[in-house]
Amino acid sequence: MELRQLKYFKEACERQNFSEAARILHISQSTLSQQIKQLEEELDVLLFDRIGKRIVLTEARQAFLPYAARAIYDAEDGKQIIRDLKGIETGVLHIGVTYSMSPLLIAALQLFNRAYPKIKVEITFATSEELLKQLDGSGLDFVLSFKPEDLTDDFETIPLFSSRLQFIVRSSHPLAGLSSITLKRLSETPLILPERGFATRKKIEELCRKHQLELTVGVEMDDVHTIIHALKSGQWATILTQAAVRGEAGLVQIPILCNDHLTSRGFLFWPQGSYRKKSALAFADFLLKQYFGKFLPIN
Repeated sequence: MELRQLKYFKEACERQNFSEAARILHISQSTLSQQIKQLEEELDVLLFDRIGKRIVLTEARQAFLPYAARAIYDAEDGKQIIRDLKGIETGVLHIGVTYSMSPLLIAALQLFNRAYPKIKVEITFATSEELLKQLDGSGLDFVLSFKPEDLTDDFETIPLFSSRLQFIVRSSHPLAGLSSITLKRLSETPLILPERGFATRKKIEELCRKHQLELTVGVEMDDVHTIIHALKSGQWATILTQAAVRGEAGLVQIPILCNDHLTSRGFLFWPQGSYRKKSALAFADFLLKQYFGKFLPIN
């Protein structure tokens, strides 16, 4: 059994299409099929049912995939350990970041790039749920995200800060002069909000359910930067964390008047039990130095 075969098998499972998997792997479909067939012969079990051009995943495939994936990741960790022992300051660092936390990434990214100019940084933006799913098996070294309330203990975490939800408007907005906003007035104000699936949106929906509140949502977006840009018209308002609008000129943050826990917690998430490459630890250190203590501390 070869590591190459396991990689081919994993890609075919994820794509559920031999042609697409072969394209991603930069090999011919016949090569992919041959390698999968050799793996099946060695295991003496059928991993895929071929129905015309389609492939159907078998029960054996579902049982074998986690072990194949683990072998691939362990091999990659082993290679990374050797690189780190040699002191090689090159390679690629894969970071997952939620949209609302991207402002917090920039300063640390600049510091890291000056210290390690030969290391390429690849950044993936997505929601907290999507990133944490990828962290458990897709090659991300760590994730910078708010912590979902229903998160299981499948990850190792480093706390960064806590950041409270605020009512956010442009300084030219009619409500910009408020010292705080009541839930009633909040419900009457046209809002532009992050789409469902964002940790911030879940917090907002939790508040609405508790107080039987119905917000006036005119626009939903999957890009926090665009939401912040849209506020410049002075027409819209939004609800975001303090961290999401850090450093944004011309915006006013107004506390929401209620006794509810409106604080979201920012963390670094690591894959459980995986080797942490030196470049990832160095980047995490820059994040900690840059942001810890600048917002509300984690209790």
